[in-house]
Amino acid sequence: MNRHDRPTSRRDFLREGLRSLVRAGFGGVFEKLERMGELMERGEPKPAPLMPVLSCETRTLHPLLETGQLTLESCCALLRDLDIQGISLSSRHLQSLHPRYLENLRETCYRHNLAITGVMVSEPVNLNDEPSLNRRLEEAIEYLQAAAVIGAPLIRLHLSGEREDELFERSAHWLQRLLPEARRRRVRITIENREGIGRRPELLISLIRAVDPRWVGVCLDFGHGDPERIYDATRLLAPYAFHVHAKSHAFDPRGEETSLDYGRLLSSLRLASYVGALSIEYFGEGDLLDGIRKTRDMIRRYWRAY
Repeated sequence: MNRHDRPTSRRDFLREGLRSLVRAGFGGVFEKLERMGELMERGEPKPAPLMPVLSCETRTLHPLLETGQLTLESCCALLRDLDIQGISLSSRHLQSLHPRYLENLRETCYRHNLAITGVMVSEPVNLNDEPSLNRRLEEAIEYLQAAAVIGAPLIRLHLSGEREDELFERSAHWLQRLLPEARRRRVRITIENREGIGRRPELLISLIRAVDPRWVGVCLDFGHGDPERIYDATRLLAPYAFHVHAKSHAFDPRGEETSLDYGRLLSSLRLASYVGALSIEYFGEGDLLDGIRKTRDMIRRYWRAY
């Protein structure tokens, strides 16, 4: 044996075999397998799994929470009575980020077999407000930690600002600072498709690709943007979606949402193999719980898995 040679390890042998298959034209699956193997070798953490359940945003229940008719804890029993398996928590409804409070909330949800599908950070991050960015970064880290404690797989952020070219660079830089904290806690970061960096789907996708699409994705809201373009936006953003806000306002006699074609919207998600929560956001007039029920039933007509 030449002194520069060394025995081929089993790991190297398998890796070389995979590369041979890629070169032979069997790219897709084997490239992913090789990438997964490399990540495992480096010991890099994997994001917490997403939750493919029908969920409800506490923002929908805000009128009842604000008037004291409900507490965050009693929401759990209500949602189970409504045959909804998940709850997505708005930061405005969290009384505290103290671990003891969060652990009690997690246990309450667990007793009702209710998954916590996300933490929605209410206050936008203004990326043009330079003096506040360090403080907002620390706040985002606190919400990542809160999500980890309660077992939520993600947080939602809204990144706002002016000048699209400058906003992209500022968003990427700020998220890169936040990313190590997300990895450490195995909690994903989502950006909603609304004003700011999320206003244009193409820009939001470019940002996700530039940062890390394994950890940063879309909180896809059916109610944002031009109603005529929401179907194209959903088709583009669905492959990057980690969480979905299923918006509704009014229903016709057949139980269909009057301003959105849910069959079309959910079809785009299915084609993209979406595996996250569908979280109800009903903001119509009339009986709030009836609106939630109608949204629930409509979603299940088009997607029985939920």
